[in-house]
Amino acid sequence: MTDMKKRICALLVSLCVSCMFLCTGPLCAIGAAQDDKTAYTAFGDSIAAGYGLNGYSADQEYAPKDSYQALLADFLHTESSNYAVTGDDSSACIEILQSGRADDDLQNSDIITVSVGSNDLLLPFIEILMNYFGIQTDTIDSSVIEEQLKNGASMPHPDLTDLLKYYQQSEELLSELADHPLLHEKAAAFPKQLELIINTLREKAPDAQIYVTNIYNPFASIPRIGEMAETYISEINQAFASDSKDYTLIDVYTAFHQEELTNVHFDTGLENLKSLNLDPHPSVKGHKAIAGLLIDALKDANAPKAAAITSLTGSSKVKLTIKTSLPADADGYELRYASAKGGSYKKLASVSKKTYQTNSSKLKSGKTYYIKARSYRTVKGVTYYGKNSSAKKIKIK
Repeated sequence: MTDMKKRICALLVSLCVSCMFLCTGPLCAIGAAQDDKTAYTAFGDSIAAGYGLNGYSADQEYAPKDSYQALLADFLHTESSNYAVTGDDSSACIEILQSGRADDDLQNSDIITVSVGSNDLLLPFIEILMNYFGIQTDTIDSSVIEEQLKNGASMPHPDLTDLLKYYQQSEELLSELADHPLLHEKAAAFPKQLELIINTLREKAPDAQIYVTNIYNPFASIPRIGEMAETYISEINQAFASDSKDYTLIDVYTAFHQEELTNVHFDTGLENLKSLNLDPHPSVKGHKAIAGLLIDALKDANAPKAAAITSLTGSSKVKLTIKTSLPADADGYELRYASAKGGSYKKLASVSKKTYQTNSSKLKSGKTYYIKARSYRTVKGVTYYGKNSSAKKIKIK
């Protein structure tokens, strides 16, 4: 009976997935950012748009504050130009780029993020499901679907007298989906779509840093459905390169193996149907994780080379004199000190000259300290740090 329940749940999962990503919203863009701020432009689907988060709306000017797009914009001390549209696949993204609607923003862009590809699989998947169950697209009320998704896409409760029918249908459906030519075809077509997106962005924004997310599996925890989805997600993810010279890959696929990063909640057993949630979008925690990956990548890309302490001396007149080797791409360096080599380091000073002298009261006579330096550079109001230098030891006179 347990295996039968799992299979029944798998069918219900399939039915619920057919309701996802159907709603679309109007494109909304913001004018180019001011010259003294980072110009950030976002493209993608409902994930980039922050669908389902508090504050989301189809005609939003800005992505919701908990979305990765808004979190990244906050880090950059700017506001994003938002071209992420719920329901868009790669073809829709290409249409936006080729229409010229984003040209003004792209011309000024410093940072571009792209989250696209999920709907290249989900939209044909929905078509397959509808054909299987004889559902016509014009019979679906998209406003009802949107409201269901907004409230968590809760699982419908079937009449238990129909369990055998659900069981038989689930077996047939899963067999059909396990090796479906249309889904293989869509996955195989995506690399050229992604290449066209990146080439267009490079043409219209040659100096921008481009960050592209791959596809995660929101249903990994669901028996059989998760395995089926993994087949096609693995295929489509082959389009993304970890060493591309044209963009930086943000590996959300690996990160989203962690639980609670999506809104999906699945427990086997019919008694748990009330708590079942099939909304595949990132949770607040998931958006924070994506933003963290993007911010880490930005830090790596913009950090200056490391500074090094070349000399560390003290005297009765000057407690501490520090000479450093400062890389050409740095605006200066931050000095930090601790009373133990592996201890907690505190800021001593920010310095722009290669030689720094201090009689700071932070440094007590007769005590030994460890000193580190880390370079920094500021890009349009955002400060990026290089790696810490090795610690140098000195006893204050």
